[in-house]
Amino acid sequence: MERICEVPGCNRVGQHMGNYRKDGSVIRRKHCSKHHGIKYGLNGWDYKQHRKDYCENIDGRLGFKCTTTIIDTDYQLEVDHIDENHSNSVRENLQTLCACCHRIKTKYRRENNTDALDLMMEYVRRKNE
Repeated sequence: MERICEVPGCNRVGQHMGNYRKDGSVIRRKHCSKHHGIKYGLNGWDYKQHRKDYCENIDGRLGFKCTTTIIDTDYQLEVDHIDENHSNSVRENLQTLCACCHRIKTKYRRENNTDALDLMMEYVRRKNE
């Protein structure tokens, strides 16, 4: 029987430790990979802890409204650094975007679409006032 994460409500198996028992079964931690990372601040969990369970672009902050149906929040939602500075993980600089909206925002940056970027930044500024 697999060891299940101890966090209430989490049904993931404990993180594989890379070791095996003499009978060949896997040795697992008491927490899944996600909750182990949160506990020890690994893999960006210092900012991922602020991830919401919906895409914040439902309000149109990127110049269009998100219409993505979120089925799996861990897989589909990402934390975006609004100012693109990944060292600036203060809550005001973070927004939750679905993978689709995050890619479009990145495209705006890459193409230097200043109209779209200005609209987004103005909306975020008003929201944080």
